[in-house]
Amino acid sequence: MTSYKMKPLAITTCTLLIVLLALPAAGLALTSSEVESELMCTCGCSMVLNTCSCGTADQMRETISGMIREGRTKKQIINAFVLKSGESILSSPPRKGFNLIAYGVPIAGLAFGGLLAIVFVRKWTSRNGVENRTDEDTEGGGDPITDEMQVKIDEELRKIEED
Repeated sequence: MTSYKMKPLAITTCTLLIVLLALPAAGLALTSSEVESELMCTCGCSMVLNTCSCGTADQMRETISGMIREGRTKKQIINAFVLKSGESILSSPPRKGFNLIAYGVPIAGLAFGGLLAIVFVRKWTSRNGVENRTDEDTEGGGDPITDEMQVKIDEELRKIEED
């Protein structure tokens, strides 16, 4: 390649590298709202910090902003609040120990309810005899015609034709 063709290629490559290096830094920057959504307000309102508008929430937001400016990570900030106020400050319980029950019980309840519904529907349909019928029985919508019934049908049809 000649040098005049390489200049635009080098400029394009450098521009793409700069853009690619700048994008993740902007995307990974910790915001105050990311931390606020994981903490509860301590004023007693039982609201998540990012939705509370009381003075206590404003103080907590200022503390979080200060910690972000100091360069702390999200985990460090949350741990600082947990050390100060206990695990009750978390908007969702940590996924460990006894708290796993809070995550497992709804799933187990849904699975149990689904199984119960399946068993109920199967018993209900078998009680009505739907499950025991074959295609031959249900063809035409009713019970099979016996010879005796066929004789009666033929007699009735003959009477209708005579009239």
